[in-house]
Amino acid sequence: MTTTTAEPASLTLENLRKTYVARGREPFEAVKGMDLKIRPGELIALLGPSGCGKTTTLRMIAGLETVTAGNIKIGDRVVQDLPPGKRDIGVGFESYALYPPLSVRENLAYGLKARGVKGAREMVGRIAERLEMTELLELRPASLSSGQKQRVALARALIRNPRVLLLDEPLSHLDAAQRQRVRRELKVLQREFGYTTIVVTHDQLEALSLADRMAVMNAGVVEQFGTPDEIYDNPANVFVADFVGEPKINLFEGTVERRGGDVHVRVGREGTLRTAVGDADDGRPVTVGLRPQDARPAADDEAGVPAEVAVYEDFMEFGLATVEVAGVDGRIVVQTPHGVHWRRGDIRRIAARPDRVYLFDTDSGGRIR
Repeated sequence: MTTTTAEPASLTLENLRKTYVARGREPFEAVKGMDLKIRPGELIALLGPSGCGKTTTLRMIAGLETVTAGNIKIGDRVVQDLPPGKRDIGVGFESYALYPPLSVRENLAYGLKARGVKGAREMVGRIAERLEMTELLELRPASLSSGQKQRVALARALIRNPRVLLLDEPLSHLDAAQRQRVRRELKVLQREFGYTTIVVTHDQLEALSLADRMAVMNAGVVEQFGTPDEIYDNPANVFVADFVGEPKINLFEGTVERRGGDVHVRVGREGTLRTAVGDADDGRPVTVGLRPQDARPAADDEAGVPAEVAVYEDFMEFGLATVEVAGVDGRIVVQTPHGVHWRRGDIRRIAARPDRVYLFDTDSGGRIR
């Protein structure tokens, strides 16, 4: 495999829309005015639940779905009216789409030979080695497991050396150990060859570990676009906060209490947390967001939130305590450090750094700053 690729290109989506129309049914808008500017060589993740428009977006970029409205630009060239073969895009879809009569080696080399690329056999051998699939080269797709087929589909997309690489759930059929190895190798290859890459996934760990920036999608809309740190540490709304993060963020109701220049939030019957939020009226009902990793035992001079331990799970590297707070619907999860053990029935006071206590509007779900 050569160490050069086509010059990576920027990818721009301008007010991109996709509406499906079927007789006897209301039109369904799968993508609702998406705007993204992706820099040359950048790896972007589209993250969101099933049905949010991720794959539809990818298929429009690839030319496999028509565009209802908006523009797709690769570099300075508008491409939405070009056929797929003219866009210089490599595509790896979850459905594999391998040629059954051909061996894995022939599947990987097919596109290279069709374009008259020299050294196809050597390129196939090198990409197979990088993705730990050399032993599969002489087999046919029918002999492969779903995880092996997915590695072949990924290798076929990578070997094309495209200006833009599109991957739809590229690791979903791999087991845990393979997923970690292939994820790392995919990141190395993307950095080495400089592909401008979009990865579609519903796996937040995959998105957070791979992406330079990520777009969190919901019902055809990009809720937030930013670096993994920005998405995790500074969520724009309740949906983003709830979708990104493991263990999931705690969300519960509270009431703002202003005390001089400080803003606190009343939690349950007796608890209070201080927050760094500045723009919140006294007495305003809010949704409080507190990540398990940010919750901690309150210091002696902190009020905190009194809670009773209902369940404690020891994962060796850390623990997870599920606690109950009087007056709060549902339970709150607290992550404890290695060596700290809480017991069922313990009474603890929970606190957090003010800048890690998030407040959201109870109606719109938007972040209160």
